[in-house]
Amino acid sequence: MTDSTRYILLPAYGFTGSVLGSRKLQAGVGLLRLDARAGLLRLDARAGLPDDAALADDRGAAATTMTVLDAIRPDGPKLVEMTPQAEMNLRAEMPGLKIIPIVTYRKMRAEHFVRKAAGAEAAAGVGGITVKVVDAASDAGVAGARVVAFTDFRNRAGDEGVSGPDGSATLRIREGARLDRLYVYGPPRYWGYFAAGIDAAKRSTIGIAAIDLGDPNLLTRRLYGAATDRVGAGVTVGVIDSGIAKGHPNLPGVEGANMVFDELQADPAAVDEWGPATNDGEHGTHVAGIIGARASRGLDLVGVAPGVALRSYRVFPNTGGDATNYDIMKAIDRAVADGCQVINLSLGGGEPDEGVRSAIGAALDAGCLVVAAAGNDHRRPVSFPATLDACVAVSAMGRKSSFPSDSSEVADVTRPYGTDPDEFIAAFSNFGPQIDLTGPGVGIVSTLPDDTFGVMSGTSMAAPAIVGFAARLMMTDPDIRDASPANRVAIWKAKLFGLGVPQAFGRDYEGSGLPLDAVVS
Repeated sequence: MTDSTRYILLPAYGFTGSVLGSRKLQAGVGLLRLDARAGLLRLDARAGLPDDAALADDRGAAATTMTVLDAIRPDGPKLVEMTPQAEMNLRAEMPGLKIIPIVTYRKMRAEHFVRKAAGAEAAAGVGGITVKVVDAASDAGVAGARVVAFTDFRNRAGDEGVSGPDGSATLRIREGARLDRLYVYGPPRYWGYFAAGIDAAKRSTIGIAAIDLGDPNLLTRRLYGAATDRVGAGVTVGVIDSGIAKGHPNLPGVEGANMVFDELQADPAAVDEWGPATNDGEHGTHVAGIIGARASRGLDLVGVAPGVALRSYRVFPNTGGDATNYDIMKAIDRAVADGCQVINLSLGGGEPDEGVRSAIGAALDAGCLVVAAAGNDHRRPVSFPATLDACVAVSAMGRKSSFPSDSSEVADVTRPYGTDPDEFIAAFSNFGPQIDLTGPGVGIVSTLPDDTFGVMSGTSMAAPAIVGFAARLMMTDPDIRDASPANRVAIWKAKLFGLGVPQAFGRDYEGSGLPLDAVVS
């Protein structure tokens, strides 16, 4: 289809409507033609485009065609492809429709990236400095660490690389250069490293510490204890993310579905590929472990509510990159249909759109609690969809004693501090009047693909901690369990917010505070 664009069709109000149930708007019925003269929508019964004679007679009808690619429900949102002229005609012909663009959302993990290479060495492609990452205890080289060096942090100029088998990473930065900031993001089982205002030559070797799963200061454990496998039992949680590792020993019994339309269009059997995305897919597994990891095979790693049933809805594609609003909408609808009582959205940052808004509203009407990450834009306003009243918006707090004094998390420490000066709202965390709660989001240790574990930071990590807490609450509170779908979320939110303990961070940073309770058995 020439110069066509994808759109989402919605009813004027809500998530479903009779206008979307029209036979003309069902996926797979053929090609729709929008007559440019009369603005009429009619079904082309033929399998392909009109022939040349018909085109000539219709004076450019080929430029006004629309194809229905997919539907979330027969009377629900539709993914369509059409030309700009067809879009204009459709608005005139069917005013009971909303026609919205495709927008994308990113993961809410906090990391720094170089935007532009630094110096002539980068332009010439010549290696400049070598940084070797080693185990702080044994001095053995550590492979897979991401090294990010900024010569001008404000303008995000510098270079980055990944350490090889011997622990070395070569960066295109002039020897003797002064580094504004140097970050090392540790590979699985390791903490990272941070330093500011240093001579590159003085940090040619960097030691990073191995994670000790028995450390009582690990933040989620310190706040929520070592819960047993019974905590959260009977609650099903949908994780809409980059996929959850299949067969991870700490994440037993996970089920799910791949919701990436382009992958399913190429191969419908790909619906079963709900595990981690091929590129940058570890995020969802980490999120899932925060919610419901169970201790197994000597790995003493537990989530906030190990008894929950986890379901994975992958919306981030195998090719890498962001998730579309249509795939997120379809995942939310599928999670509700599968009986999820709680949905975790550790994603955001896209333009506010009616599609995701309507899907979350439908989930709320079905009695499903939706928890969303507030965003990691360094004190900017709360990201969509966490801005929605229908969501529980979560900021990220941290505790200085929960990570090594030279790890990458040190860069996230800033005001406001709490009643306990060891605690703070993360420097990356967004804030504003939409914040409902704060949760542990700095230096969080959780599950990773390939049967391992590691550390991440972000409001992406804080949201699932609140999801786990909400599951604990539902398990123990019959008022929530027995409520009708129409009333459940309102009751659930009131009780959840009532358990928030203000930490003196301030209303726009923590909402009702940090939820705390003593249910661990």
